[in-house]
Amino acid sequence: MEYLYIALWIFAMFMIYWITVVIKYSRKKKMSDEKRKHFHTLLKRIIRGVSSKEKIVDMDKLYHKILLALWYEGTFWEILKMEPNEISNINTVWEIHKLRNKIVHDFDNHDERYLSNKSKEYQKELERLLQNTK
Repeated sequence: MEYLYIALWIFAMFMIYWITVVIKYSRKKKMSDEKRKHFHTLLKRIIRGVSSKEKIVDMDKLYHKILLALWYEGTFWEILKMEPNEISNINTVWEIHKLRNKIVHDFDNHDERYLSNKSKEYQKELERLLQNTK
């Protein structure tokens, strides 16, 4: 009989832990209007940048800062692995983040039109992310 109580206690503790984790990561996180406006201002500044390479790198940094402001922890890669509910199209974000890594770490020359299109895609994803934090 004692083993039954221990098993029930362990099961109850597991359920409490599981429910806590589900509640913490399943709801969309909200951001204040003031922070959202600040991030919009930063995005506008980035859009006025010179090259598409710089835009992609800076938008990637901004995306990470927004996720950190939503109380996610870790590197950008670690946060993306959690698949936050606020991200509407995680595959696009992954793809552009990988492109950002290539831009920063490789000497490959990328076509400016391709980079320009990708920076516009990233801009849309950033705007969606900010919209999803209301």
